[in-house]
Amino acid sequence: MDASSRLKIRELGHVSLFVRDLEATRRFYRDILGLAETGTGKGGRIVFFSAGVHHHDVSCELARAEGAGREPKGVPGLYHIAFDVGSSLAELAAARRRVEAHGLTPFGETPRSFCVRDPDGHEIELYVDPGT
Repeated sequence: MDASSRLKIRELGHVSLFVRDLEATRRFYRDILGLAETGTGKGGRIVFFSAGVHHHDVSCELARAEGAGREPKGVPGLYHIAFDVGSSLAELAAARRRVEAHGLTPFGETPRSFCVRDPDGHEIELYVDPGT
């Protein structure tokens, strides 16, 4: 297939998650991670969060059914969502202090990243990109 006939994706638009508790989700994405809450939809069943460029980068909809929740790591499905929190290790350390101050336990650490879990167990990676 030649390059002119390929679909060209410009950027990721957003990630949508089903969640069990919208208030716990708000506390995590808005109050802990600092994303702006930009609106709601479906009669309040969806809440939208933005990192500042788009109307929303993450949408969270109240689950319509009970389910098993997070699958074991390695099975097909969502692995994690990553958010760039800066360009320095000092900014990464500040992010770590913030999540720990809210009772979250970082895991999966690398020299430039770590992960936490949202209220529904989704893995959220926070990282710094020194190239920016």
